[in-house]
Amino acid sequence: MSDAIVLVESHYRSRSWFLALKDIGLTHIISVMPEEYELFKKSGFDTINILNLYYNGTNRSKKNKSISFFEKFLNISMNSIIIMDRTLRRKKRNYIENYLVFLLNEIDDFFLKVKPKIVFIEPTWTHEILICKFAKKYSVSIVAPVKDKLLPDRFLAFKDENHLNFYKNPATKNVKYLSNEAFNSVIYNKPVQYFKKFNKRNKIDFQKLPKLFRLIKISIFNYRNPNIQNSIFSDICIKIKSIFRSNIQLNLFDFKKLGEIKKKFILITLHVQPEASIDVVGSKYTNQIEFVRKISQTTPNEYIILVKEHSHAIGNRGNSFYRELLEIPSVVLLHPNEDARETIKKSSLVISNTGTSSLEASILNIPSITTTSMFYNELLLKKEFNPFEENVGNLLKKQKKVTKSKIIKYLDRIYSGSFNGNCGDFQTDLDVLNISNIEKLQNSFMSLINSIKYKKSL
Repeated sequence: MSDAIVLVESHYRSRSWFLALKDIGLTHIISVMPEEYELFKKSGFDTINILNLYYNGTNRSKKNKSISFFEKFLNISMNSIIIMDRTLRRKKRNYIENYLVFLLNEIDDFFLKVKPKIVFIEPTWTHEILICKFAKKYSVSIVAPVKDKLLPDRFLAFKDENHLNFYKNPATKNVKYLSNEAFNSVIYNKPVQYFKKFNKRNKIDFQKLPKLFRLIKISIFNYRNPNIQNSIFSDICIKIKSIFRSNIQLNLFDFKKLGEIKKKFILITLHVQPEASIDVVGSKYTNQIEFVRKISQTTPNEYIILVKEHSHAIGNRGNSFYRELLEIPSVVLLHPNEDARETIKKSSLVISNTGTSSLEASILNIPSITTTSMFYNELLLKKEFNPFEENVGNLLKKQKKVTKSKIIKYLDRIYSGSFNGNCGDFQTDLDVLNISNIEKLQNSFMSLINSIKYKKSL
């Protein structure tokens, strides 16, 4: 069997992954961004071993198996994947079909020729979801690193595009310490990594200039991938609009302070959208207005539904979004800058699609649930909740008060699968490219590779 290790480039996030993997067995790269392709070339990586999936609308695959063939072969519906992709779903149908034919044939040919053993990937875009489907078909191990939300410089490595099953870390010796640190970070309300930085997303600050220069560079050198990125003009217009709209919306709509809420409430935390956490992982409930509406229909009258907008998202959505929410019976909007954990502590129930708020609520011993089954579902009232078929009133009757020792025990299972290193993108934090972090990622990736190879050899 081949020992091929593949990196699927995901733009700025995968730069640190590449530096960590290139000296520990990386054999192939799947690339979609012209900018990144050029960087791989300049680094000396053999272009023969790079599958370039950049599609300009005219290039064609040498193979030409149909979409229908691959739907049967992979046992999937392409429409379900297209609808997850924030960019592709806005294209014309003919373009989408040509692009899919190109991707499907190129990826299939790659798997047949290379016979990879392990693929490192961040499943977000159509080509990445398809790669995960092919990996499953050909029994190839997927490694999808995702930053831990409670502890800095830790990540979980998931086995597919869903945040459910993850690899154990055979080298972790300090699980109990990590579990206690995660527990205390919630109990003592320690800030989530990067949260304050992302809160400036729709505010005017000079830290946006480096990103603007990169966007200009990509545009000038024709490095933009239209299947992933908007034009520079569109990006700038959207950002300016979001900055001004965020200030207007906070004054236009009746966002309440936590101290103003006197009635018992069910807390629903919204997701930033578009985002892989809701468009891919929690794709069953991407319509967040309908999500809240369905929960409202079975909520007892003595409770209000307190909807907390994500502080990173204010300004991104149109005014009609909040108007429609306020038209739903019993819905009250919480100011996005209110303390989330203090709000959780006062909640009767916390509901999210895939949000960490449900995990934090469980640690705080507040009943909670997600509507998509997540890796921490053992801590919740049940594995998942379907608001379109189940009754919220029944959830309110459930109690799952657990001791600290039991919570720590559940967290032990999670952190036995955590790895050392910051796997984020350098636009958020330049430190991910520091030698010390690359060494951490290298050690973690090597541990993953060895563990997967060992299990496959048994």
